[in-house]
Amino acid sequence: MEDFSAVTVEFTPMIHHIIRSLSIYKNKDDFFQIGLIALWESYEKFNEENGKFSNFAYTVIKGRIINELKRHHKYETHTRPFDSAILEVKDRFTMHEEAFVLENILIYTETLTLNQQRWLLQTFVGNKPIRNC
Repeated sequence: MEDFSAVTVEFTPMIHHIIRSLSIYKNKDDFFQIGLIALWESYEKFNEENGKFSNFAYTVIKGRIINELKRHHKYETHTRPFDSAILEVKDRFTMHEEAFVLENILIYTETLTLNQQRWLLQTFVGNKPIRNC
């Protein structure tokens, strides 16, 4: 067989044809690159005893591009774009305020002494300043 650069020049129209036949209109360059990689792999794996290279290359290239389309479709259907409106300032603070509810804090202060409990509650719940000793 000939050099791969000559094969690339010869089969570039085939890759573009496959992309058009699958109605790919987004990320054409990415799918063309996938087609070139598939062409390289088919070039490396081809055995002349099995038939014509063009048929083998067409099947491999189209199969790879279809697999990539399936992967993109699966990703787009299972993921949603991030919506910043979901995170409002009010909602962000409610989670942190819940952590400072008196009952929740008292559960963690059971092992502290009475003075340590008072200091903790006055500092974090009562917002009193910490004095240097």
